[in-house]
Amino acid sequence: MLNVTKEQNGAVLVVKLNGSIEESVDFNQLIGETPKELHVNCRGVPRINSVGVKSWIRYFQAVAAKGVTLKFVECSTAIVEQINLISNFTCGGEVVSIFVPFMCEGCKSELIGMFQVSALKQLKFELPTLKCSKCGGQAVFDDIPEEYFNFLMN
Repeated sequence: MLNVTKEQNGAVLVVKLNGSIEESVDFNQLIGETPKELHVNCRGVPRINSVGVKSWIRYFQAVAAKGVTLKFVECSTAIVEQINLISNFTCGGEVVSIFVPFMCEGCKSELIGMFQVSALKQLKFELPTLKCSKCGGQAVFDDIPEEYFNFLMN
């Protein structure tokens, strides 16, 4: 079940998605009409199934067709996966920031780091190591750069 919280910041509507995006999701009901700019925080989306993808694209294509500026922030790894798999998943919107998977070399814990897309491009996708929050060891990027950042490289 997906929960949506909405916050109006001037001319920008910020929506925070929390939960799985599945067949029961009705974005028209959950988000509704939007002003000229919509920021979608995807931090709390752990998964999205194929019917959820269809609902997502149908809603955000309609929003973009009305001239609304779309920005996607704090995209979870599940959302990044869909962005890479489906060419029009962002419906012309800008991906501002994403979560990136890391693995601790010491204790093998999985961690995630949040990066601004602009910073990733400046780093040429050469990510720094992170300090493990459990053991203090070094955590390294835990995916294939060409695949995980594919949507940014094109």
